[in-house]
Amino acid sequence: MKHQNDPAFSGRGTVASATPIAAARPAAPGHVTDSRPPRGLMDKVSWVAIGDLKPFPGNPRHHPEDQIARLMRSIDRVWTNPILIDETRTILAGHARLEAAKRLGRREVPTLTIAGLTAAEKRAIVIADNRLPEQAVWDFDLLREHFKELIDLDFDVELTGFSTGEIDLVLDGKPAPAATDPADDLTGLDDGPPVSRP
Repeated sequence: MKHQNDPAFSGRGTVASATPIAAARPAAPGHVTDSRPPRGLMDKVSWVAIGDLKPFPGNPRHHPEDQIARLMRSIDRVWTNPILIDETRTILAGHARLEAAKRLGRREVPTLTIAGLTAAEKRAIVIADNRLPEQAVWDFDLLREHFKELIDLDFDVELTGFSTGEIDLVLDGKPAPAATDPADDLTGLDDGPPVSRP
């Protein structure tokens, strides 16, 4: 069993105990009727009523409608990434997933509780959860092969989070356009010396 202290949080945060998730209901071949991960996959995940969760105050990341729609399609098929919360049920990571679940009419969502963090550590997690994935890069040759295999299986490739147009670009040997966020536009900023505040 994995040690509960996570070194990413300097040994302070621990994964809180939770009731193991229920086994997924049987489904017809090729169709998932319950988006909960299989039993044992995440034995610390607990399902919490949406109304019991609180957004992180001042969450600096806003999610476009297109992203929420893509998450809805993905979550409706299978939910693979629980919402990270603290011991007060404040969301540290997963605000967009929660919004997608609300729009799907879900009453509960899978959560993973991290306890014992300082306010500063929680704030850093909220920022890092959104920032760190932006720094990843795609290997478009491998991505193209994955798309081809999924298409050969007649799988709904939009469940990957890519639009049909983006997938077509990758299949044609062109990189998909990078997701842009107005907050990432640094044009027009003062080039003066950096200023920090305590």
